[in-house]
Amino acid sequence: MSKQTELELLADLEKISYQDRYHCKTTYDVFCHAADEFPADIAIAEHATASRDEVAKQLTFAALTKKINQTANLYQSFGVQRTDVVSILLPNLTETHLSIWASQAVGIANPINYLLQVGHIVEILNEVKAKVLVTVSLDAATELGEKVLQIIQRVPSLEHILVLDDSHGEINHKKVTVTDFNRGIATQPSERLASSSQPKGDDIAMYFHTGGTTGRPKIAKLSHNNISFVVQVYAGFNAYHGKSAILNALPLFHVFGVIAASLAMFIVGRTVVIMTPEGFRNPNTVKNWWYFVNKYQVCWFPTVPTIMSVLLQQPDEKIDLSCFEYAACGSAPLPLELKLSFQRRFNCNVTNGYGMTESSCLIARVLPDSDIKGVAVGNGIPYTRVIAVQLTDNHISRICATDEPGIILVKGPNIFQGYLNESDNAGAWVEGEWFNTGDLGVINGLGHIQLTGRAKDLIIRGGHNIDPQIIEDALMGHAGVIQSVAIGQPDVHSGEIPVAYVVVKDKRQTTASELLAFCKEHISERAAIPKRIEILDSLPVTAVGKVFKPLLRNKATEFSVNDLFKQHDITAQVESEFDPEKGQVVNIQLSNSQDQDKAATLLIAFPVLVKYING
Repeated sequence: MSKQTELELLADLEKISYQDRYHCKTTYDVFCHAADEFPADIAIAEHATASRDEVAKQLTFAALTKKINQTANLYQSFGVQRTDVVSILLPNLTETHLSIWASQAVGIANPINYLLQVGHIVEILNEVKAKVLVTVSLDAATELGEKVLQIIQRVPSLEHILVLDDSHGEINHKKVTVTDFNRGIATQPSERLASSSQPKGDDIAMYFHTGGTTGRPKIAKLSHNNISFVVQVYAGFNAYHGKSAILNALPLFHVFGVIAASLAMFIVGRTVVIMTPEGFRNPNTVKNWWYFVNKYQVCWFPTVPTIMSVLLQQPDEKIDLSCFEYAACGSAPLPLELKLSFQRRFNCNVTNGYGMTESSCLIARVLPDSDIKGVAVGNGIPYTRVIAVQLTDNHISRICATDEPGIILVKGPNIFQGYLNESDNAGAWVEGEWFNTGDLGVINGLGHIQLTGRAKDLIIRGGHNIDPQIIEDALMGHAGVIQSVAIGQPDVHSGEIPVAYVVVKDKRQTTASELLAFCKEHISERAAIPKRIEILDSLPVTAVGKVFKPLLRNKATEFSVNDLFKQHDITAQVESEFDPEKGQVVNIQLSNSQDQDKAATLLIAFPVLVKYING
C-alpha cells in the first residue's frame, strides 16, 4: 500500500469533525485534563539564572492547576467578570503562567511586552480597559517599576495591582489597591471552579497586542475555541516526540511562547523548562543551552531563525546531544542555508512552521514524515483552508494556479475573532470570511506552502516590484554570511532601491564589495541586485527574535539623505523615524538655514515626508 500524501492524510482527519475529535473546548479544560491525567508529573521547571549548577523550581500538574484555581479566585475577589481584562506585565516566570491561565478562566488575559516604552504600554492598557495589572514590583529604582508608577497615574480603568514583591513602598493613589501576588493567592480555595464560573468556548480568552512597537495598539481577540483548537492540533502533530521536556526561552507575551511552546506541551503532560525570566536575552540561556538540552534529554524545542544563527556560533563542548532530534522554527522566514547548516551541525531535522497572532499561532505545519523541499512551511493545518489569490479592491479576482505567487488568505477555527477596535478590521477580511495575512506565497500540487515575502515589504524600484527574499536568499548562499535582510532605500530617482544589511562570520574575510559581486553572479533579476550592502555587528530584533525592519528603514533613509547632501555640499543632522499615520518621516536640521531651498529642490522627488527643524 502506497504512503498517503499529506492532502489525503488531512482529508482522512477531517472525516471526523474537530468538535468531536478535540475534547478540550477552553484553555481551562486543558489544565483540568492535565491535572487528571498527569497529576504527579512536572509541569514547570523554572531556572532563574540558567547556571549549570542551578536547581530548578518545580511544579507538578496537580499543584499548577490548584494554583491556577487560587489565582482565578483571587481575581474574582477583585470583581473580575467574564469580559474584564487582567493585563500581565511580567518576564518569563511561573507566576506569569498562573496569571495568564487564571485570568482566562474568569476573564480575559492581556499579556504585554514589558520591554515596550511606557507610553505604548499605557496605550494598550487604556485600549483594553485593564481592571487588574500583574507585575513585578513598584520599585522606582528598576525600569519596570518606574513604568508601573507612571501607568498607575495614566490608566483610569485600573483598580488592582498584584506584585510579586511588595517591599518597595506604597502608592499614593486612592482608587488602586496593591496586593502581594503569592500571599494573595495563598488565601484562596484551590478546588476546581464551579461549572457556572468556567469559561465557554466562544468566550474571549486573550487580548494580544500586535502590529509593531509604535502607534496606536492593534489588539487581536482570541477565543477559547481558537486557542484550544490550535493547542490540540499542535500537540497531535508532536505526538511522536513522546513526553520529552522542552526548553522554552520564548517570551510569554507572544503567541509562539504561550500557545505552541507552553499550552500545547501542558495538554500532553510535557515539562516546560523556563529558561530564565529574560529568555534568550540572558547570556546564560544561549551559553548553556546545549547543556540543558542534555540535562533534560530534550528531543525537540521551538526556536526562531535569529536564535538558530546564534546557537550555530556557540563553541563545540562535546556535549552528548544524541537525545536531540528536532527543532521547530517559526516567527520569521527561515533561510535555507541556515536550516541546512543547523541540521548538519546538530544532526537534527528542522521544520519550518507558519502562523501569526491572528491565527492563534498556527496556519501551516510540516506533517510528521513529510518530504518538504527547501523551507516550505508545510500544509495548512486540519480543518482550515489556505489559498493564494490575486486581489482587486480587496476582492478575490482569481485563485492562483499551482505554484503561482499570490497573497495568502486563510479561514478556519484557528482564525481570531477580529481586532478590538473595529476600525482595524477594515481591509483585514476578504469577502467576509477570509483573513488576509498580508503574506506572499505559492502553493504547490501537494498543498505545501512556500512563503515568498510580505506584500508590504515589496521593494518598488521605478515601478518594478522586487521580492526582498530573492536578495536575502542569495546572500545566505554565501559561506561568510550569517544573517541578511533586504529593504527598499528611499531614492529620489527610482522611488526605492534595494539595499541589504548583513551579519558575517568574519569581517576581515568577507567584505561588502565581495558580497555585491556575489549578488551580481547569483541574482538573475537585475533590478533586484542591491545597490549597497552594509555589514553590521548584529541586526536589530524584537523581543521575540524577529528582525525589526523599521530601524533598518530609518538607517537606510538617513544614509540616502546624507549621501545626497554630501554630493551637494550640504551639512545637516538627519534623523529618520516611522510615524504610524504618516509613514516614514525624515527630520532635517541644516547647519546653514540658507540651504533649505537647495535641499528642498534635491528632495522634491524623495518618497518620504521631510520635516525641517530650526536650529
